[in-house]
Amino acid sequence: MLPLRMLEWFHLVSYAAMNSDTSWLAGLHGAVRLQPLPLRLYRRAGIEVSLLRLDELHPQVSGNKLFKLSYNLAAAVAAGHRRVLSFGGAFSNHLHALAYAGRALGLETIGVVRGEPAYADNPTLRDASEWGMHLHFVDRQAYRHKTSEQFLTALRARFGDFFLIGEGGRGELALKGCGQILECLGPDVLARTDLIGLAVGTGSTLAGLISARPGHCRLLGFPVLKGAEFLYSDVRDQLQQAGVSDPGGWRLCLDAHEGGYGRVSPQLAAFVPSFERETGILLDPVYTGKMLLGFNRLVAAGGVPAGTAVVLVHTGGMQGVRGMAKTLYDLRSAFCGALPL
Repeated sequence: MLPLRMLEWFHLVSYAAMNSDTSWLAGLHGAVRLQPLPLRLYRRAGIEVSLLRLDELHPQVSGNKLFKLSYNLAAAVAAGHRRVLSFGGAFSNHLHALAYAGRALGLETIGVVRGEPAYADNPTLRDASEWGMHLHFVDRQAYRHKTSEQFLTALRARFGDFFLIGEGGRGELALKGCGQILECLGPDVLARTDLIGLAVGTGSTLAGLISARPGHCRLLGFPVLKGAEFLYSDVRDQLQQAGVSDPGGWRLCLDAHEGGYGRVSPQLAAFVPSFERETGILLDPVYTGKMLLGFNRLVAAGGVPAGTAVVLVHTGGMQGVRGMAKTLYDLRSAFCGALPL
C-alpha cells in the first residue's frame, strides 16, 4: 500500500460516503509506521517503546483527526449535506483539518471559534480561511453554551441547515473512527503490546481506543488540560452515548499538563528539541510533547515495570507549532535542569 500521505483525502472519504463503507481504515496496517524509540531511559528501565506515527498519515488531515473526521464526513456526504459546522479554539487542529477536508469534498465549512476576531490572522485560522472555512467568533462565555439547543438554533438561523460535528470532532462517529486506530498496529504487534499511551484533549480518541482495546492491553491517557479529573466521567459518558460499556483497564496521568492547555513549561520547551535530536522525531508541545515528557517522567520514577511493551501514539497536530518558535526558544533557554531521556 502507498503511504496514505501520497493518496488523496478526497478519494478516500468520497469512496466511504458513496459506498457507506469505511473499511479502508482497516487497511491502514502497513501504511502507518511504528517507530522504535531506543532512548537510554527505556533501556535502563528494561522496557520496549515504539511510537505510532499517525502524524505521517496526511500533511493536513493529520494524526487522529483523520479518524475523527472519517465517519463524520462520510455521514455528511451520504445524507446530502453541503454544509458542516464545528467548534474549536483559535489554534484548533480539528478546525484546520476540517477546513482542508471540506474543501477536498466540496463542502462548505463553518468554524465556531472561541476567542476574538483578531485571532483570524494566526497561521491556523489563516489556512482554514484560505481553504474556504467561514470563521464565526464567539466570546468565551457564549462558547460555554455551544451545545445548548438555544445556541444551535441561533447558529441555524444565521447559517442555515448544517451537519454538526462536536468540538474537537468528539461524538459517537469520532469514537467509532478512533477505535480503528488499533488496526494500524496489526494483530501480531497488538498481541505483544502491554500498554498504549496517548495525549488527551476532549477524550474522544481515548474513548475510541477503550472501546476497541483487547483485554490484555492497558491504556494510559495524558490530559493536556489542568484539572482534568472530570475526564474520567466524561470519557465514560462518551462510551455510554456510543452504546459501549466501560471495560476498565485505563487511567489518566493528571500531572502532564505543564500548566494547562496551550501552556508550555521551560522543561517541556527544552524536552521537545532534545527529543528531536535523540530520535529525529518532531513533537508538538501542545499534545504529543506533553504526553512523551509525562511518560518519560513516569518511567524515570519507576512507574513502568521492566519487560513492558509500550506503544505511544503520535496524534499529529504539528501545524500548531507555528507561531510558537520564539516562546519555545525563550523558555528552553531558561531551563538548566536534567531531562528524562
